Amino acid sequence: MKVCLICYRSGKFLLIYGLKNICGMHGLNLKKIMFLLLLIAASYSSFASDIYIYEDKNRTLSPEKVKELFFAGKFKPLPQGDFNAGFTKSNFWLAIKPSGSPTEQNLVVGNAHINRLEFYTANPDGIHLIFQTGDYYPFKQRPLRHRFFVFPIEAGLNSLYLIKVDKHNESLQLRVEILSKEDFFQRTSKESLITGILWGITVLLILFGCFLFITVKEKLYLYYVLYILSGTLWILADKGYGYQFLWPNSPDFASLARPIFNCIAMIMLLEFMQVFIRQTKASIFYKPILIIKFIAGFTSFAFLVYPEGLYQYSFFFLGLLIFTGISTQVLIALSLAEKIRQNNVQAWYYLISIFMLIVFSITELLVHTGNSGPQINYLSNYGIQTGLIIEAIILTFGLAHRFNTYKNEKEHLLLEVNRKQNEITERIIETQEMERKKIADQLHDDIGSLLSVVSLQLSSVLENNQKSDSVIKLRKAAEVLESVSETVRSISHTLNPLAIEKYGFKNAITDLFNNINLADKLHIEYIIIGFEDHKNADMNLINDLYRIIKELVNNVIKHSEASHCLIQVIEHEDSISVMVEDNGKGLMDENKLKNGIGIENIRAKINYFKGQIEFLGMPDGGLLINIEIPLKTN
Repeated sequence: MKVCLICYRSGKFLLIYGLKNICGMHGLNLKKIMFLLLLIAASYSSFASDIYIYEDKNRTLSPEKVKELFFAGKFKPLPQGDFNAGFTKSNFWLAIKPSGSPTEQNLVVGNAHINRLEFYTANPDGIHLIFQTGDYYPFKQRPLRHRFFVFPIEAGLNSLYLIKVDKHNESLQLRVEILSKEDFFQRTSKESLITGILWGITVLLILFGCFLFITVKEKLYLYYVLYILSGTLWILADKGYGYQFLWPNSPDFASLARPIFNCIAMIMLLEFMQVFIRQTKASIFYKPILIIKFIAGFTSFAFLVYPEGLYQYSFFFLGLLIFTGISTQVLIALSLAEKIRQNNVQAWYYLISIFMLIVFSITELLVHTGNSGPQINYLSNYGIQTGLIIEAIILTFGLAHRFNTYKNEKEHLLLEVNRKQNEITERIIETQEMERKKIADQLHDDIGSLLSVVSLQLSSVLENNQKSDSVIKLRKAAEVLESVSETVRSISHTLNPLAIEKYGFKNAITDLFNNINLADKLHIEYIIIGFEDHKNADMNLINDLYRIIKELVNNVIKHSEASHCLIQVIEHEDSISVMVEDNGKGLMDENKLKNGIGIENIRAKINYFKGQIEFLGMPDGGLLINIEIPLKTN
């Protein structure tokens, strides 16, 4: 028993004691040598650690009493430096027996969220408090500026170090290591490099999301940014970087940051998911998700307005957070399954993206409830952050796919709307043409015929009655009737160019030009190619083309003061081109040319047929007008 108690204190003493007693015996045999080797191996395997732990369940022990308990053998070795108490109401004391290394070392307590830490040295001259730090104190009270708690150990010093760890009414996990300054520097440099790369990628993703939101102005991209930002803030708070860099002088907020950002991240996660997969109120999971968002929002708000509740009712709030987190994951899984059954591609993107994050979230919950021990490797240090980045990258591809789908659907919808609009416009134009033809026929056949009869009767009266006064009045009446008859005939032809129906477009336009040339005011030189088979042509286009050319010629006669005009009308396989060139005064008033009623009517007709019109002033005076109208191809 004495040997066991002594060897519990020091493996070195056990080795010396064993060598002394066994070598002092008469002779050495194989059994004695094997026993000695086993004793040495047991000493180094069980007691090589210089870190011990003791639980203070009543939280009343003083440093002096803790020192007595340590030398009385009440402390237990900390296996591999790992300790997971889970949710606890106790304080814990660490006892560190340095190896007396000639180089300076650092004691690293690998938990960024310990409320109070008191670091003592126990020397023969007494026990001294060296450092007092923790989340309840400003960050500047930490011995070294690091997200963990790092305490320097003097070189060659064999004193006993005692550390009081106070995290009662919360979940406690510890990883305690003694590292040389060189090893600590190398680990910190590697950690800084990896962290910098990961945070750089995260910032780029947030900036990309902001760019999408500003460009597209759709709330989905805003939720994407807010989700990544809130998740990033939670990771910063959880890993200790938030307290180190963002709120180092706010110890009250340091303990609240994790649950607050956790709640906000859950809300934005659900909000983004609903918009991303287009979940509507018709879904059976819409109301449960609304309830979970309300609970998370209420919890976050409660922490802000009543922070004392986090400490007084920590077990309740921890359970509430766990319940909300698990409910969030279950509702997301059910919502995705619902949308996948509806062949929603976005749901697959979201499912793939969130898979890794769900795994790491569950692992994190298990660690904080004390059901899993923390392991120091890449995944435990950067797992959740890496999962968030991978999720955000996959979601970015999903957003791109959704944007392309939305763009294609919008283009298809616009094309469909344009097609419907064109159909309606064509029907309106056809109706207008029918009405014009009906009115033209009535003017030409009915009113024109009646006016012709009246004109004949007046002529007959004039021939039989030679009284001067009556003749003069009757002649004036006949002239008026002739004028009315000509006006009616002109209106009839304008409403419905009868010559096109009877003789075709080419003959009708030729007849128009020849009639103008007979007046000797303007000489029109014309070239007309094509338009041989007007029966298979679009009569709406042919009639409007006739009206366009007639309006352009009228403009030349009324406004250009030209004496010569060249007109080319050519029918190509896929288009019709019209060129009108005169030697008049040219572009004297561009505003009148652009905004005149006649020109506007011409533009409207050409735009309807998806054509183009161009006005060019000639260097030596005159105006050149080019028109291109595409033909519909089946």
